[in-house]
Order: sequence, then C-alpha cells, then structure tokens
Amino acid sequence: MKKLFVCSEFYAGLLPFAATIVNTMRDEDTYGIFVCTSKCDYRRALKPNGDNYTFLDFPENRFSGLLHNIFPRQLLKTIDKVCLENKIEVIHLLTEDSSLALHLKRLKKRAKVYYTVHDLFFHEKVYKNVISWLLRTLLVKMRVTYLIKKTDNLVTCSKYQYNWMLANFLKKHVYYHGFPTLVTEIIKTGNVTPPELKGINNYILFFGQVEQYKGVDILYNAFINDNKVASNRHLVIAGKGHIYFERNLQKESNVIFINRYIDDEEIKSLFTNAFCVAFPYISGTQSGILSIPYYFRVPSLVSDIPFFKELIIDNVTSLSFNNGEPYSIMERINNLDASTIEPLKANAFAFYQQIYDPAALKHQLTTAYVGSPKFQEELI
Repeated sequence: MKKLFVCSEFYAGLLPFAATIVNTMRDEDTYGIFVCTSKCDYRRALKPNGDNYTFLDFPENRFSGLLHNIFPRQLLKTIDKVCLENKIEVIHLLTEDSSLALHLKRLKKRAKVYYTVHDLFFHEKVYKNVISWLLRTLLVKMRVTYLIKKTDNLVTCSKYQYNWMLANFLKKHVYYHGFPTLVTEIIKTGNVTPPELKGINNYILFFGQVEQYKGVDILYNAFINDNKVASNRHLVIAGKGHIYFERNLQKESNVIFINRYIDDEEIKSLFTNAFCVAFPYISGTQSGILSIPYYFRVPSLVSDIPFFKELIIDNVTSLSFNNGEPYSIMERINNLDASTIEPLKANAFAFYQQIYDPAALKHQLTTAYVGSPKFQEELI
C-alpha cells in the first residue's frame, strides 16, 4: 500500500515522534513530505529512502511564516504532485498539521486520509499575552478541532483517547498504536554539552517545553523550599516556553533555567549527567517523554496522574508522587540511594526494550491502513 506521511509541524517532540514512525514504516511504498527549520530539520533524523522524501523549508521571515500557516501553498502543491505521480493510497497527517485543516476536502480527493490526534482535549496553559492566545486559538485549537471532527480515520497513542473516541465517534474509524520512542539516532550519539551546564552534573532535571500542564512550578517551588537538597544539588529546567509562574530569585542560587530550544545533540549529555529526572505533570494524554530517561538509564519520578500510570510500573521502572502533596517529590528524591537507583535503571531499560517495539508499531499501523474491523472494535 502506497502511503504518504505529511509532517508539517516540528515543535515540542513532534519531530522525533514523526521521525521514529516514518523510519519504522520505511519501504519502497513509503513517501513523505517534511517541513523543516534550521533547528528542527527532518533531514537529519530520517533514514534515506531513495527519492521518496520531499523536504520543504519553513519561511524564516515571521510574516512569511504566518502566511504559510494561513495558506500553505507550496505544501499543498507538493502533496498533489506526490499523490498523482505515485498513486498514493493513504495520506497520514502525523504532526497536528493544523495548516491543512481547511484543505481537508482537497486531500480526501487524493487518497484516504488518516489524522493522528495528539491532544483530544487541550491542556492547561498560561499565555504570554493576548496575541499569543489569539494565534493559538485561531491557528491551532480551532483547526485541530476541525480536523478531528472532519477526518474519517483517527489515530492515537493514548489508550484513554482511543477508548473515548471509540465510544463517542461512532461513525469514524479509530485506531491505536503504541507511542514511538523519542530516542532517535541523533539523540543516541549526541556529544554536545549544553554550555549552561559546563562542569555541572548530578542535578535534578526537568526536560520539555515549559507549560502549565507539566507542573513545572510544582517542582520549582518544592525544590527552592527544600533546605536539604537545595544546598547541595542543582535543579535544571531545560526547554523553551513561557515561564508562567512567579520566581523567587533570592532562592535560585542552585536553579538553572535553559529556557531555549534544546538541540537533539545536547539531549544525551543532558540526561546522562543528571542525578534523576522529574515530570510533575498535572494532566497528560500522550507522550513518549519517558522513553528518554528509560533509554539512558536515568531514574525518573512522575506524578501519579492516570496518564503516567499507563506508562510505568511504580517503584519498579519509575517512582511516583502525589502532586496534591507537592513536597512529596523532594522526599522521594532525597531518599534515592544506590539501593534504589540501580534497580530503577536496569528495570527502566528493560521496560524500554519491551514497550518501544518497532515491529509492534509497524504491525499496528499497517493493520490500521488496511482498515481491519477487528482492530477498530477492540478496547485497550
């Protein structure tokens, strides 16, 4: 079956998500169109596949970029061209791809369209200003909602979202597949140390885009108010995004913000030099974030929300804590020692090999594309 993957977005983990899927599905019948920036370049993450992949550069000029988001002329022309020349049977929009919402009918004329649902319900978010809120609402939220409503074939990596859509979207075909690892070859072999961390190691790490639903403020406040750990260990908050919470600069002597895009070549160093990594999310739907500490054998601590319960074995692969008792995270970190750390590392890596299985991922997606009724009806 000739399939075309469209990846027109690249922020906050979408690139490694899409790259792992495309690399897993790669064969002579796999085609792809990828929109790139200088920092988020699919060319570096994808395994070569002859002439089957087309790379488009996102405009560097802000105004041109906004025009692209409103009407992606070059992207649409490229999709038409690839579909017609190669007799594409399936178009799979992998990366939210909100700019294609108003052109969904056009895509449906070319092939059967599948849409990956990342966030069925949008997360808690504090916006930097009214303009940010307006752009996010008009260019992302409304158009993603439209794509979910109007696409016949929906795909998700979240068991909760899968079951919800199966129960509520009775006229749609809904498919589930396991979350792909975010650990690409570039991340595995990266050898760049973030300049902000020269000579610093054994820190507590938060990694990811800074957003309210990820509970960064909970970790920050717990750390700066814990006298035991704050005096002898650093907290590193690594990732771009609006710092939405009030900071206490007088207590930040051991807090390091790397508030920028983290290049893939920096991720290995960021994790392997950490004492542990913490994810104090207050909500979540689907993410492969745990694949990174699992692969690099870094102890991970997660909040006890349902989302993480799907992804860990508590006290075996990760440690959980109650966000309702925010200081419990520091208690768990302070109690980490060799007797708990070494088993966590070994168990997490073994779990990684079990759940991030490329053969299973390929089978699940291949089954979805042929539209097996049995697959659609099974609850997870």
